[in-house]
Amino acid sequence: QLACHLGCHSVVNTKRFLHSHLHASPLSNQQEVSCYGDGSHESGDTGDNWRVEIDGNGQWKRSQPIRLQHIDTHKYLHSHAAHRYRNPIPGQQEVTCFAYKNNDNLWSAEEGIYYPPQK
Repeated sequence: QLACHLGCHSVVNTKRFLHSHLHASPLSNQQEVSCYGDGSHESGDTGDNWRVEIDGNGQWKRSQPIRLQHIDTHKYLHSHAAHRYRNPIPGQQEVTCFAYKNNDNLWSAEEGIYYPPQK
């Protein structure tokens, strides 16, 4: 499936392109997030499943903030400038999972191919 409309509370299996598990992250010691998939249907596990939470419900639209909640642990995809790597990826922010909702776990899609909502 090349495109789909994601509504509030949709569950997405990322096939290991976005994965989390009960390991501590290297900088903040929060729940680690990794991306290591090959996109095949045979790869991955339940750690690849995320729930889309859209402010105001409805369909996810360009520039509209969302949260991604990890299904297994109920924590939110999270990042902020206080935790930046030095080497080998200087300036890159650590991405983790965090137990509470706040502004550091709001995400938006700014680029891509967008289709008009189906009626």
